[in-house]
Amino acid sequence: MIIPAGTFSLSLLSQNFNKMTHLTKTKQVMLEGLANYGENGNFMFLPDDPVMGRVEKMSRRGIGLLLSDGTFDFSVSTPHRSRATLIKKVAHGRLSATIDGAIQLTLKIYRAEGVNIPETLRKEAEEAISILNTRAV
Repeated sequence: MIIPAGTFSLSLLSQNFNKMTHLTKTKQVMLEGLANYGENGNFMFLPDDPVMGRVEKMSRRGIGLLLSDGTFDFSVSTPHRSRATLIKKVAHGRLSATIDGAIQLTLKIYRAEGVNIPETLRKEAEEAISILNTRAV
């Protein structure tokens, strides 16, 4: 689907990535050009008058919304960080306390490791249980 040439409003957000992501400034530019939205889900905008340096280069993970009237909106997705507190790391995962008061054991074993997966899961779960028995959680 080709969106006819016309005015395309591009809102650029510059972000400062410290420990927490905060929106620091917003600037808007108006570009005219041709937008191409393919069947495979790719969206490309080609300005009529490309000028190097007019906008800052951007590569971000996010959600793009293309409406039927040709309006395009892109929102940057912030990475989801664990809010659980680490109690102890185990060989294939971690034992954590979640913010809602639960105890969580996360294990990840690849089949390519060549270990007996059920036995490894059992051993590491028993190790986590022994850690909980020795600590006041």
